[in-house]
Amino acid sequence: MQKESGPVIYLDNHSAARPCASTLERMKPYLFDHWGAGFAPHRMGQELMAALDSRYQALYDLVGATSDDTCVFTSSGAEAVNQALWSVFLQSAKKEGKCHFIVSSLEDLPTLQMMHRLEEFGCFVKMAPLLPSGQIDVEALSSLISPRTALVSVTMADGLTGVLQPIEEIAQLCREKGALLHLEASYAIGKLSFSFADLGADYLSFSGDRMHALKSSGALFAKAGKPLSPLILGGSEQAGLRGGAFDIPSFMGLAAAAGQSALFLDRMSLETARLRDLFEYELLKRIPKAVSPFADQLRLPNVSVLSFPGAHAEALLYLLNKKGLYASLGGPFSQSLSYLLQLMNIDASLAEASISFSLSRYTTEEEILRAIGLVAEAVSHLHTLSEQVVSCP
Repeated sequence: MQKESGPVIYLDNHSAARPCASTLERMKPYLFDHWGAGFAPHRMGQELMAALDSRYQALYDLVGATSDDTCVFTSSGAEAVNQALWSVFLQSAKKEGKCHFIVSSLEDLPTLQMMHRLEEFGCFVKMAPLLPSGQIDVEALSSLISPRTALVSVTMADGLTGVLQPIEEIAQLCREKGALLHLEASYAIGKLSFSFADLGADYLSFSGDRMHALKSSGALFAKAGKPLSPLILGGSEQAGLRGGAFDIPSFMGLAAAAGQSALFLDRMSLETARLRDLFEYELLKRIPKAVSPFADQLRLPNVSVLSFPGAHAEALLYLLNKKGLYASLGGPFSQSLSYLLQLMNIDASLAEASISFSLSRYTTEEEILRAIGLVAEAVSHLHTLSEQVVSCP
């Protein structure tokens, strides 16, 4: 893919990431040769089931889950989130009367919209506020949890700002107060080494497409003994935890992507972080008024938010898009970057001049150096236009 300024530079990997070669290669045999139904009693079905069992381990290894934990393969991270919340609602809210749910203000729309649905079913949902650092205010969260709180649902790391959340503190707080904890890991998985066994959470969900699998893949992990009910009914697939025929090609692709993500964790934390820092350093040097609002925070190694006062983000993104550089202001599945920044008490004028860039393990130094020039050129152009407008009689 090319633009008039050269090959496309894709720095929007938290909207979707390119499927890796291992994902596509692993899927091929299950699209053309082994296309049968895994539940069938004949040889083709039994061979498929044996292949599935051996591939689950890659997912368990990547998230640090134990054999006691349950994994449900889903069609997306959104489905996984919905299944976790629905399961807790059915058990804790309907049967035990614990009908309070808490989410952070950072959450993507699948979590927020499912919470709205639970409110329609008579539950009460509260939002944990954010600190200027971009982290959840743990002290405020503590005051929101009551004996009737069923679940706290938070993202491990925000996809737009990259800021890591204080998961250990939140998990300890939930344990002390008897609330279940769901972690949304779509942005952290493949970029951050963690262990579900040690996090202290009860549920962990993620979307496959953020780690170079297909958009039709995701997973939900649940601790043994925690509420887990099917969101989609219809059949006995996955021990009755998800109805419908098992999408074996997408699952095989997800398992392959998980194996590759585990191999590239060190590269993400070293080389990708170096490229992100180079990108920020050069732009802050070339554009004196530019700001990196989360440079001093613990964050994912591949995410950068940069603010360019005097250059409205939508106009800047339009110019960058024309030049073949793709970044993000938020999207249909996440909240807008400007809105989130203002929740963190960042001035509206600065928030509206901010863009999120997310690299992948495939991002090269050549691309970053080109991106630096394109961003600096576009910001300079917008500043010149602003000066001309101001100087008009």
